[in-house]
Amino acid sequence: MILEQVREALRTANIIATDREFCEQWLGKSECYLRSLRFNHIPPSADALANCAARLAWAANGLRTRDPVAHAHWADVLDNLRVRCYSAMDQQAHAKWKRKGVSA
Repeated sequence: MILEQVREALRTANIIATDREFCEQWLGKSECYLRSLRFNHIPPSADALANCAARLAWAANGLRTRDPVAHAHWADVLDNLRVRCYSAMDQQAHAKWKRKGVSA
C-alpha cells in the first residue's frame, strides 16, 4: 500500500518516529487509521491520499529550501511518493467511475 511505503520512507529519513505521528500529521486521520485499513482490507481514502501528497510536496520543498545539495535525494524521494499518492487517487476514481458505468 502506498501509505505504508510513504511511512517507511519518512521513518528511514528520520522525518517521523511513530505511526501515530504519520496518521495524524501526514494523513489528517486518527492514530489507528493504517491499522483500520489493514484490518478491513480497504484502500486509503482520497482525503488521506490528498493530505499525504500535499504534505510530501511541502516537506520536499522545505528540504530543497534548507539545503538543496545535501537534501536532494530525500526531496526527490518525497516528490516521487507524492506523485504515487496522486496516481493512487486517480486509480480509485477510475475504478469508481467504472463501477458506476461511466466511461472516461
